[in-house]
Amino acid sequence: MDNDELNLLLRRLRSWLPIVLVLAALAVLFHFRGHFHFGHFGAPAIEDAKPGEIISEDHFSPPEDLEHLDLYRLEHARLSMDIAMYSFTDKPLADELIKLAREGVEIRIYRDREQYDNEQRNAAQHHDLSTTDMFREEHNIQVRVKASGRRDLMHLKAYLIDGALLRDGSANWSPAGEKTQDNNARFTNNPVEIRFFSDDFEQMWARADNEVVQ
Repeated sequence: MDNDELNLLLRRLRSWLPIVLVLAALAVLFHFRGHFHFGHFGAPAIEDAKPGEIISEDHFSPPEDLEHLDLYRLEHARLSMDIAMYSFTDKPLADELIKLAREGVEIRIYRDREQYDNEQRNAAQHHDLSTTDMFREEHNIQVRVKASGRRDLMHLKAYLIDGALLRDGSANWSPAGEKTQDNNARFTNNPVEIRFFSDDFEQMWARADNEVVQ
């Protein structure tokens, strides 16, 4: 290759270099977007909210790993967690709750009767522990289950951390619900929404016909 041909090749490579760099950056961003704890496309994260600033974040699986996002938020719990979860079979999340409980975080978990019974039965058939079984003897974790006589499901997939951060959406705490199904998890520090959830949770928790598991 003579000098003219080499110079021509270098000019062509330089002209394509910005496009290649942009495509590479987009590929990296897409690959890791489920591991970021900030809002979409540079939007502020709830952790960065200024006093009085209301922020909401929406995240979607399968493009994002919702389990990773939930684990990140759980790690920041310091005082309390109220959890209303229809399906709960995700053991990394259960392990994190046990860790928090042993650090002094008070945790209350409210479950649907039908789904709870199915999970207990499936675990027994596979000679395994359900997530609820994992919580036995953990004094800072309380579990109550909606009465069997009720026909309406406890279908929430939500939790409240320290009375300050609410997560709701369609994603159950199951590996499929968090990673492979078409679901969303929404996080907000909106005090009005937090109060509505807190009031509703207290009403569910206080039902006279609940089964107190522990």
